[in-house]
Amino acid sequence: MFILLPFMLTVLIIAWVIGTVGAIIGPGTWIGDLLTSGGAAIIGQKRGLIAFLIGVCIVLTSLWLLGFVVRVKARRALDRTLDDVLATVPLFRSIYRPVSQVVRLFVGSKADLAGLPVVMCRLGGDQGADVPALLAADDVFDVGGDRRLLVYLPTSPLPAWGGLVLVPETAVIPVPSMDADALIKLYFSFGVLGREVIPTVARS
Repeated sequence: MFILLPFMLTVLIIAWVIGTVGAIIGPGTWIGDLLTSGGAAIIGQKRGLIAFLIGVCIVLTSLWLLGFVVRVKARRALDRTLDDVLATVPLFRSIYRPVSQVVRLFVGSKADLAGLPVVMCRLGGDQGADVPALLAADDVFDVGGDRRLLVYLPTSPLPAWGGLVLVPETAVIPVPSMDADALIKLYFSFGVLGREVIPTVARS
């Protein structure tokens, strides 16, 4: 049972996702009818399921093309325009900007993630706990006469729900052999992938 449990859970999760998506945009819903009408314009009204599938393919292809254009040609310009427009709306102004920055950080390009080096924050002195984190800024901050570095501490299983902490400069240990992708995998997996992403020392 334990051997088959991961497979069974995967099948159940996929089935739940398919069922949920089908209930939202499947045939019989207003979105599904809209997709069906798009496909029916090509093959006619008699083949409802095929028309629906063609409509889905048209939408997915359009989204892929839009994503390609935005990623290659106009991503930064679109981001700036959207930021400027929503910054004028009082309700969105205080929420949208920080949320968009976090989302773009964790689902953006690898270049964005590569800009944040992985570090270990040694909390509690020399014999304290090491916490995998991201160095949010290279600047050294003066807090009450002490030199501090700003680090981002992710949480499991959603790294985007972490927090920013100013820690002593001497407590930040660079980990050049790890990148941000490896750190996110570590937190997403609840540490199960620790052996794969954290540098280890062979036992004597």
